Amino acid sequence: TGAGGITRIDFSEKTGEAKVIWNNPLISQTTVPKVSLENGLVYFYTKDPSAGWGIEAFYLSAIDYETGVTIFEILTGTGVSYDNNWAPITLGPDKSAYVGVLRGLIKVIDGDDL
Repeated sequence: TGAGGITRIDFSEKTGEAKVIWNNPLISQTTVPKVSLENGLVYFYTKDPSAGWGIEAFYLSAIDYETGVTIFEILTGTGVSYDNNWAPITLGPDKSAYVGVLRGLIKVIDGDDL
């Protein structure tokens, strides 16, 4: 696990300048994040290498696109079998998110829809 951190940088084609908008300390090194234009959240598959006893914990996490604030982190599992190994996050039309992991496929459902 590297140092981690997620940064939003806006680039202006007009001026040729890049500007850091926000930084977030979450670790998301091996995912293809997805943004929802409907709710303004950017979804990442994140991990906490210090979850305890040398076990890595994996989460589906959402960050507000405008502010960089972490909105939620949902634990999906612990240990190497929950590593997503560079798989993308897929957002479903039923407000669910899918992540391929070494162990199979994870589906996270919005709690309001249960």
